[in-house]
Order: sequence, then C-alpha cells, then structure tokens
Amino acid sequence: MSSTFSQQPGTLNFVFSRGDDFSTLVDFSPISMAGYIVSASMHSLVTGNEVQPLTVVFVSAQDGRVNVSLTDAQTAALARGTYGWQMRWTENNATRTALTGVVEVL
Repeated sequence: MSSTFSQQPGTLNFVFSRGDDFSTLVDFSPISMAGYIVSASMHSLVTGNEVQPLTVVFVSAQDGRVNVSLTDAQTAALARGTYGWQMRWTENNATRTALTGVVEVL
C-alpha cells in the first residue's frame, strides 16, 4: 500500500473596490496554528513583484483562524486590475505556501 502527501496550496480569490476596507476570515480548523508565523501579500501577475503586503492577524491561533485585511487607504493606492496573492506560514523553521489566488480590484 502506498500513501501520498500533498503540499499543494489551496485557492481563495478576492474581489473588492478601490477605497474600501477589505477584510476576510480564513479558517484552517481543525489545524492549530499556535506557534505559526503567517504572512500574505499581493503581487503583479506580470512581473511577480510584490505590490501590497496584506495584514494578517490571528483571530484564534489555537483554532486555526486568521483575518486578512487591507485598509481603505491601502486599497485606494492600488490600480484597478487583477493581481495574484499568496499566504505563507512558517512553523518549526519550515515555510510553505498555504493559499494562493487572484485579487480583482474594481
């Protein structure tokens, strides 16, 4: 018998309007994220360069729930268009991409 293990990230897409606050809860339960470091950022789909870091705050690390957000000033500074984004987490000195997707800025 063989078993497999996949580290392929999940996909989550966002749409928001320039100048609006953006916030969404991401729930990884039943994974406890106690001790994890989590970061997220938006990037250009053309160059791959980061265009905007996202704020990531634990709602409950024990329950695996984090909030991802941007302020109205941050979204107003973005040009309308489509971007990529990713969330990465680090635990025990191992970093991996947990989520990726596209962000549509209206």
